[in-house]
Amino acid sequence: MDFIAKDISPFFKHNPDGGDVIDELNYHYTALLLVTTGLTHLGMLYVARPIQCWLPAEFTDNWEQYVETLCFVGSSRYFSPEAKCDEDGLNPEYCMHRHAEDEQYGYYQWVPLILLFQSMAFAVPGIVWRHRQNDTGINVKAILTSAAQVKKKFDKSTRSAQVQKAASHLLEALEMQRELKKSNVGPITQIGKTRGIYLVILYLFTKLLYVLNVILQFVILNAFLGPQYTFWGVGILQDLINGREWTESGHFPRVTLCDFNVRVLGNIHRWTVQCVLMINMFNEKIFLFFWFWFLLVGVLSVLSLVYWLFATAIGDWRIGFVSKYLRCTSAVSDPPTNEEERQISGFVRDLLRPDGVFLLRLIQTNGGDLLVGEITTALFNRYKERIEEKNNSRAMTASPSSQ
Repeated sequence: MDFIAKDISPFFKHNPDGGDVIDELNYHYTALLLVTTGLTHLGMLYVARPIQCWLPAEFTDNWEQYVETLCFVGSSRYFSPEAKCDEDGLNPEYCMHRHAEDEQYGYYQWVPLILLFQSMAFAVPGIVWRHRQNDTGINVKAILTSAAQVKKKFDKSTRSAQVQKAASHLLEALEMQRELKKSNVGPITQIGKTRGIYLVILYLFTKLLYVLNVILQFVILNAFLGPQYTFWGVGILQDLINGREWTESGHFPRVTLCDFNVRVLGNIHRWTVQCVLMINMFNEKIFLFFWFWFLLVGVLSVLSLVYWLFATAIGDWRIGFVSKYLRCTSAVSDPPTNEEERQISGFVRDLLRPDGVFLLRLIQTNGGDLLVGEITTALFNRYKERIEEKNNSRAMTASPSSQ
């Protein structure tokens, strides 16, 4: 139980392991909204009276409780209050027991479990991201936490020291990734570490899981609520706009018929009672809201996936991102000289690599432009120092005195 709680609890906290606002919309707000609705609905089912039936006068109070419990745990079939049952047999399907199997409604019992399952489904991509990111030796949460400490420093010298500390933390993580690239891992992880794109691939895969999860939610809702409409939410909304209520469409019926048998002295007595499902008045609003909520989350997740795909996969975008902050902090000229452009290109290609630029983007997303500009400049200065040390070492090796 502790392991499960450790996996799930971070997704109900604010931005635990990095990512953008769309990730938080998926694993935090949507998951929390589904859990809250599911638990509230569970209380309405098992604490309140979700079903009430019209019973014959000879039924006692105990019989009434038994019948309502039986109809609730069993199922009922759709009944239209506007249908007439007379001696001429008008609309006999509402009075007799024909087509009872085709008209059974029992889904309201499973609504809380469906909502809780959907909540867990929104948390799964985040669990994958959090558990697999450490395979590369980079602790994204620790890097973001170290970078966030800079924002708490207002004194110039103290802030500068914290920036250097955050830069050192990020640099050590990138160097550790290089050291671990020859470890005994799978081929995909091996390629990702060798080229410094493991975190990028993992994050894009997580983004894809969010998109696939939303598609799965629509499949679940259509299978659970009925295949009458290809786009269920749009169809229900059109019915409401056109004044087509549940009495005509049969969606979330408030009035149903419940059939049950009672054995008395070896004889079977069949009863049909009319019941009111007040819970369906809430179910209609709940699922209509979540259908459009999932649509919004799905569209934003697709746009976020496309943005991060271009931002992390295109080399010019990576160089442009780093160059922008170096120009803003006056670390390079504006526009950069040819020599500075070569330095920036080498800085991005050799030191940061795609994973490093990705981490800077996460810092910018979670900490702001000023923070990422300071850290990027600190890393760039260290890169130039390394290049100068290498050049000096080569010069000394090639000089006659050294020979």
